[in-house]
Amino acid sequence: MLLSAARPLLGARCSVPVAGLCAVRARALTRGKTLSVQRQERCLHCHGGAALQRQGPAPPELKDIRQIPGPKPLPLLGNTLYMLNKKNGFDPQDFSVFWKQLMQDFGPIVKLKIVSMPQMVVTLNPDDVQTFLRPTPDHPTRFGFNSVAKIRKEDKTGLFKDNYGLLTENGPRWWHLRRRVQAPLLRPKNVAMYLPAVDGVACKFMDSCNAATARPPDAILVTPLPPWFPMLSIALEAIQEAEARLEEAKALGEPDRQLTIMETFLRTDGLSRSEVATMILDLIMGGIETTSLSVGYALYLLARNPEAQRRLQQQVDAVVRRDEPLKPEHLAALDCVVHVIKETLRLYPVAFANARLLTRDAVLSGYRVPAGTFVLGLSGLVSRMEEHFPRPLEFLPERWQRDRPYGAIHPFASLPFSHGTRMCIGKRLAEQEMYVFLIRAMQRYTVTYELDHDVVVQTQLVAKPVTPLAFKFHPRTDAL
Repeated sequence: MLLSAARPLLGARCSVPVAGLCAVRARALTRGKTLSVQRQERCLHCHGGAALQRQGPAPPELKDIRQIPGPKPLPLLGNTLYMLNKKNGFDPQDFSVFWKQLMQDFGPIVKLKIVSMPQMVVTLNPDDVQTFLRPTPDHPTRFGFNSVAKIRKEDKTGLFKDNYGLLTENGPRWWHLRRRVQAPLLRPKNVAMYLPAVDGVACKFMDSCNAATARPPDAILVTPLPPWFPMLSIALEAIQEAEARLEEAKALGEPDRQLTIMETFLRTDGLSRSEVATMILDLIMGGIETTSLSVGYALYLLARNPEAQRRLQQQVDAVVRRDEPLKPEHLAALDCVVHVIKETLRLYPVAFANARLLTRDAVLSGYRVPAGTFVLGLSGLVSRMEEHFPRPLEFLPERWQRDRPYGAIHPFASLPFSHGTRMCIGKRLAEQEMYVFLIRAMQRYTVTYELDHDVVVQTQLVAKPVTPLAFKFHPRTDAL
């Protein structure tokens, strides 16, 4: 719950600004009246009043941010040297090692100060994550992707023109772009329009697995793009082709047809060509590797849990035939596919943490945390904690069923796509791609894992396996 600086402790006279009150108390104050005890009990936004006092003992007094545990900072340098010390878990190949050791040493909420950054608070409490992610202002601020911002600022081609994209922007410039591109990417109806195209690509991939000369599926799934990959030139060529198609359709007077995402962006009022190019680059950079890694982890978990794989195959067989085009109603009926992806992203989230710069004072784990503090929720650790997920290291897709057989799940304990207005803008596209791939793979193959050791993951910008995933796809003879 976000608190105003003027909010009183229980039993004090209410001094919250009227804008922060419920309608009942706000009307009373503006008329110079006081509330009866009965009406005070109905006020949900204030803690003042004898009636509320009588409901139970006063909560513990909130503690100051200075009382949050953490390593002792040095003058000027803060905890920078501490963070870079290998004895404290620093590993340039795996950032998660430092965060794990930090939380083991100091507890579920820790305070850090890094050079050139605001005061930082790191938490393992999903209630805290809910506090700083759920109330999203118009321009939620986060840090990160500084290298991307630097490259785009120093670009000599003139492509970016002071537009650095959703990944790096904050404030009004971020919102200018976000509000124009989120409709085609986040509305389920819009995303469903691309289902036939995604299904076609998935089917072609499955066909290629049958060819003796095809590349091994694991190599396709996990091989990163080489550093010389001409991503920018490919994006620009694609934009030129899309512009040509739109101009041709306009010249021929063709009726409106289903547009691609890029064509939709090009026809969106208020988006410049530079902004469209940047958005396409962000979708490529943020979507290709993350989605393929997640599919790879899903196949790994299914291969290591053959009974779960058989259950998934059985439901897929019961809902859609191999030669039948996938439709939205098929996806809606295949809840077990959704559960497999949710459980995969819980165990192997590609993004390790969620972060925000507080724009208002907040209370995190009983501490007053002022506006301007950088807050980091380590979702990659929270989603493997016993207190939130019984049998946390086991692959149990059924835990996501509606009846929650393993107990209630905190909505902010597993957040692979973040939350709020800075939620991953490609979330629905990525989910659809993963669902379709698993459906088509399970229809045709039984997957086994060919290595004799468990996958080991390193967390950098994304969580990658240390060694390539190695699968064998065995054609099914029992499928329709």
